[in-house]
Amino acid sequence: MSNTPALRKAKVPVAAGEAAPADGACDHCGDALAGLKIVRRAIGGRDGRYCCLGCAFIAEQLFLAQAGSRDRAQLAAQVPEPPTGPRAHAQIDVQGMVCAACGLLIEHRLKQLPGVAAAQVDFGARRASIAYDPTQLTVADAERAIERAGYRTHPTAQDERRAQRIDLLRLMLAWLAMMQVMMLAVPTYLAAPGDIPPDIAQLLRLAQLVLTTPVLLFSALPIWRAALNQLRMRAIGMDLPIALGLAVAFGASAQAVLRAQGEVYFDSITMFVALVYSSRWIQARALARAYAHIDAARRGLRLLALKLRAWPASHATDPVPAEQLAPGDLVLVPAGESVPADGVVRDGASTVSQAWLTGESTPIDKGEGAPVLAGSINLEQPLVVAVTRAGEATALAALRRLVDEAGRERPPIVELANRAAVWFLWAVLAVTAATVLGWWWVDPARALPNAIAVLIATCPCALSLAAPAALAAVQSGLARRGVLTARVAALEQLARVDAFAFDKTGTLTTAEPALTQVVLFREVSADDALTVAAALESLSVHPFARAIVTAAQARRLPAPEAQAGRVQASAGVEATVAGRRYRIGKADYALGLVQTDPQPVAARLLRRVEREGLQAASTIVLADGNGPLALFAFGERLRPDARLLVDAVRAAGAQPLLVSGDRREPVRRVARELGIQDGEGDDGQRVYAHQTPESKRALIARLQGEGRVVAMLGDGMNDAPVIAQADVSLALAGGSQLAQARADLIVVSSRLADVAAAVKLTKKGLRIVRENLGWTLVYNIVIVPAAALGYLTPAAAAVGMAASSLLVVGNALRARRV
Repeated sequence: MSNTPALRKAKVPVAAGEAAPADGACDHCGDALAGLKIVRRAIGGRDGRYCCLGCAFIAEQLFLAQAGSRDRAQLAAQVPEPPTGPRAHAQIDVQGMVCAACGLLIEHRLKQLPGVAAAQVDFGARRASIAYDPTQLTVADAERAIERAGYRTHPTAQDERRAQRIDLLRLMLAWLAMMQVMMLAVPTYLAAPGDIPPDIAQLLRLAQLVLTTPVLLFSALPIWRAALNQLRMRAIGMDLPIALGLAVAFGASAQAVLRAQGEVYFDSITMFVALVYSSRWIQARALARAYAHIDAARRGLRLLALKLRAWPASHATDPVPAEQLAPGDLVLVPAGESVPADGVVRDGASTVSQAWLTGESTPIDKGEGAPVLAGSINLEQPLVVAVTRAGEATALAALRRLVDEAGRERPPIVELANRAAVWFLWAVLAVTAATVLGWWWVDPARALPNAIAVLIATCPCALSLAAPAALAAVQSGLARRGVLTARVAALEQLARVDAFAFDKTGTLTTAEPALTQVVLFREVSADDALTVAAALESLSVHPFARAIVTAAQARRLPAPEAQAGRVQASAGVEATVAGRRYRIGKADYALGLVQTDPQPVAARLLRRVEREGLQAASTIVLADGNGPLALFAFGERLRPDARLLVDAVRAAGAQPLLVSGDRREPVRRVARELGIQDGEGDDGQRVYAHQTPESKRALIARLQGEGRVVAMLGDGMNDAPVIAQADVSLALAGGSQLAQARADLIVVSSRLADVAAAVKLTKKGLRIVRENLGWTLVYNIVIVPAAALGYLTPAAAAVGMAASSLLVVGNALRARRV
């Protein structure tokens, strides 16, 4: 039971070797080519003409599933051969990285190994990926190189828990020590000169020194490691000037303790370490949650197959990983399960959903001899499938390769601060040197105090907290709404997008079809027709059957019993209700119950459908022995918050785009309901149908080439390549695990309202980052000349540093709420 062939122009692929349609139509779907840019592709030795890249892609996949080995070899010969030479890939889990510089160091060490063609370290995932020549290098060699660099490989779950406990202990120690040091420092701020006896003042200094030392040696250890790695890589980041400022402040304070006189800055040191480590800890926790979800999605990508032992003599099966299948194997695909490999149906008839693969929402009939693609969902009856392509040769594997090719590093917002850190460090050193030299000639006794004041005042506390604190607050706000952040850089990119692409099926619409219209043919009410239809469809598991039953339940209609029922796979249902025999399903099947000649009845039915404008709709017919009673039309139902999301995107200044693999008319209908209209001239096209995974990715790449910042929201396997290509990508957790594995943001709730909130929250967060950076710029412009000219003592500089840090953090906390 599916689309009614007599009522709509079906997508019937033209077999290889047929002549092109005389009226200039697409060789796959039959749409007229007039006015379209024709896509030409040679498939099976024949030049085909197609209306779009989508039809060309599907025609090629169908041919590969049906063709013999000689034809497949001929098509494969048209594809350029990959570079010669052995190539293997491996992923290595790494523990001990504290910043992005650690990742750069590991990449540098791996690329120096003989046989390594490429190396990339994902700091957020704590994972190194290498492409290497197995004749020159083993994975063990790469692991030893990482370990020689000072990191651990293949951490166990126990190692991960231990590292998490240590991180939490660092954080708790920093805050506890900060509160105690602050308590000891308050008397020196409030007391008048001479109020505190010298021995008590020295005791307060010693106590602060004792409390601050473990903070620097233990809680701030990641900062020292990061600064050291930046020196080793000659890539100066923000951690290096932070370490320099902390070292100078602690050195000056320790000297004051040893001399039993002078100012100490232990309160500023402990407060800054606590604030910096808190923001990093929050970000690390958010990343850990997101990557745990991603790793679970990657594990879910491993399909299992039920391999038949001796069919047809026996239906006994053995569960095996899908990648172990070989062409010629026979597998059983139960109803509701995924097809594990590309193949051809050998026995059975059912309908399958390829929505996640191709984006087409309508279920497709599959009978004996029909090709099926890996990753399709069998909806109705069990199928026996003969494997034609398995493992890396399947269409699903091709999608995964597209994802890997499209994946790339994105420019992080914190890189702006890191690039500024290089110039900032040299500027600090230059100002400090000038201060020492200038005061050496004027008043040598004030040269060192004033230089210390400059170094303390310019310690980039506020600058280093400006972006991380705001981003941590945004991540916290998103997490409360069920949106996990896999890449922190995506938050900045989402705030900057000017084009937002949406998938249709399963993203803006529900994955299940919905009953949209009931057309009556005789003196019967819509409720009566729906009651009979629901009784028949209660015997079926087809998506249209579920839509009928759901609609009847929503109207609280009675549920009569269907007797002597019979389900005909890919056709419909026949049963007796209240003493009368009915059929529901395809038009030719349902009208087969009519006792008179069905041809005139079918002609009248077709004319009625044309008057109702349902030629492009998916329909089924309810009939009895006297003719049709009702026709039921189905379509996709918009999610209740879809319009809210599109409006939020427009309000954010981005252009919404609808990009789908489905047919042109359903895509345009959804676009009209959401108010997304195709523009002409400068506005450009906004609605794209018949899109393949590759053409979606090419579309996003073209927009990026025009200087656009593009976001993509999807849920299907066919969305995974474009999700990897986009500047920032979002995936619904209720959709494909392949899409989630490469998304920047994962919407665990699958609510579009939460996506709209993410757009607003990231824009607010970016605005706060700009405010923080502006404040730190003004602060440094005022404070540095004052310290260099002697108007600011080291103690006052420490107070200014602490106040600026608190101001930045307080402002950043506003980013938690929309």
